[in-house]
Amino acid sequence: MKRIFIVRHGRTEWNLEERFQGANGDSPLLESSKEDCKDLAVFLDKFNFSRIFTSPIKRARLTAELTVAASKKMQGTPIEEDPGFTEVAFGDWEGLTKGQVQRLHPELFEKLIKRQDDPAFFEFGVEQFSKASQRFRQAVIDAVKTIADGENILIFSHGAISQLGIKALTGDQNLDSLKNESSSILKTSNSSDFILESYNEAAYLKDAYAKGSTTLI
Repeated sequence: MKRIFIVRHGRTEWNLEERFQGANGDSPLLESSKEDCKDLAVFLDKFNFSRIFTSPIKRARLTAELTVAASKKMQGTPIEEDPGFTEVAFGDWEGLTKGQVQRLHPELFEKLIKRQDDPAFFEFGVEQFSKASQRFRQAVIDAVKTIADGENILIFSHGAISQLGIKALTGDQNLDSLKNESSSILKTSNSSDFILESYNEAAYLKDAYAKGSTTLI
C-alpha cells in the first residue's frame, strides 16, 4: 500500500482578510502559521516519506520548507516543485474579498464557492474547476508511480485545488473546505484507485483558532 499525505499551506494575510488568493495571488504567511509548522512537523514525523512535493507558489513552498526544517526525520529530503499542485486561478478576482465578489456577481459567487463550472467564468479568467481537478489528480498519479509499495509521499498544496483533486481521486463529492495546515491521507495499492484514510485533520495544531478555522479561498 502507498500513502499520499496532502497538506494545505499555512494561513496567510489574505486568508485572514478573506481575499481570493489563487494561482496568481500570494500574500505572506502569518507569524502564527510559521509556528504551526512546528506542530505539523511533529505530526508528520510519525511517518517516513520517500519524496516531498510542493506547489511552486511561495506560500506553499515556504510552508514546506519551514515544516521540513522543523522535522527530525525529513531534514535533508529534497523538496520538489510540481506545477500540478498549483492553486486554482481566480483571475480578476484575486485580491478581492469574498464580500466584494459576492456583491458584484452573486450568482457566480455561489458557483465559485461550490466549485461549479460556468462559461461566464472565462470572462474573468477563472480556471475551470473540472480541468484543475484533473491537473491535480494526474500529478498525484504520476508522483505515486515513482515510489515503491509501502512508501509515502508528502504534498504541500492549496485549499481549493486539494479539495477538488481529492474529490477527483476518490470519487467522494461530499468533502468540505480544508483548514490551513490540515493534512489529508489517501492510500492506493495500484496507483489508480484511491481510498480516503483521513481528511482535513488539524488536531495536532496547538493554536485553537487554527484548528477550527476554515477559509474557502
